[in-house]
Amino acid sequence: MDWAVLCKLMGNARISYSALAQKLGLSPNTVKNRINKLRQQKVILDFVVMVSMEMLDAEIVRGIITTDGSENLIAFMEQIAKQPIVLTIVRASDRRYEVMATISGAHDTLGFIGFLEGREGVIDVNIKPVVLQYPNFPPNYHYNTRGKKVTFTRTQLQVLRCLTKDARMPVAQIAKCTGFTTRRVRKILRELEEGGGVHFAVDYDPFALGDLQYRVIIRFDETQITGWDLVGWLFKKYPTEFWWTGVVTNEPIVDVGFLIDRPGKSVPIIREIKAAPFVKEIEDFINYPLVVEYGIPFRDHLEKILRDAGL
Repeated sequence: MDWAVLCKLMGNARISYSALAQKLGLSPNTVKNRINKLRQQKVILDFVVMVSMEMLDAEIVRGIITTDGSENLIAFMEQIAKQPIVLTIVRASDRRYEVMATISGAHDTLGFIGFLEGREGVIDVNIKPVVLQYPNFPPNYHYNTRGKKVTFTRTQLQVLRCLTKDARMPVAQIAKCTGFTTRRVRKILRELEEGGGVHFAVDYDPFALGDLQYRVIIRFDETQITGWDLVGWLFKKYPTEFWWTGVVTNEPIVDVGFLIDRPGKSVPIIREIKAAPFVKEIEDFINYPLVVEYGIPFRDHLEKILRDAGL
């Protein structure tokens, strides 16, 4: 039920307690209490507003960084996490790190690879362009759609400035923040939700409840199956463990993240995937929980738009 609440909030972090309760068959108080508990447990970190992928004019890449073990773990991760294009970096097994970033063009890709190769202890960097999907999250979740490129009006920007403090800010409080009437605020919020230029989402940490991220990188036979059909097969087979997937755009590779509560649960998963006739090669490892803070380019870009507008 906690995941069901999170998934609904991923589609629209501003959904009301009553509307969310109706969708889940719960009482509004139950929903409110669950959300408050998830915040106390640091599963929900914040309610955020972010620009769409089209507004950012970027693609997502995934990188596997292999080191010789001589680096200072925290300092190494902090150096990379501070780069404005980095979405996240996590430590994996076997002296490896995984990084996700937003890249605009080949020049940025080469620059990012050069930066990573110059870090202490790095012996290999492998960067691939991916299309991320979270099948158990709503279609309008910001990684499940590129959204649209729009030009915000001055009044929309004024409302967005308030929402950067709390994407679930009540309408009455937004009205007080902007000086607009509540009716006008509701109209502007509808415009923003329907415009496709921003997403109201949740900053969350799935590891806060003790789960591990089990990663599987699958090279498949594209004469037998497509990448997206493979994603569908995995999601149908492991609906409770499936978290996200990245389909590499220039190679027959699907990258999958599962959430498991103990390492032993990975054994039957990897055995079944290896046995599939369309699987050619497979690599699996465990990603450890985040140990450093990282930037969110989608939020940083919105801040830039607001600053440029003098807000």
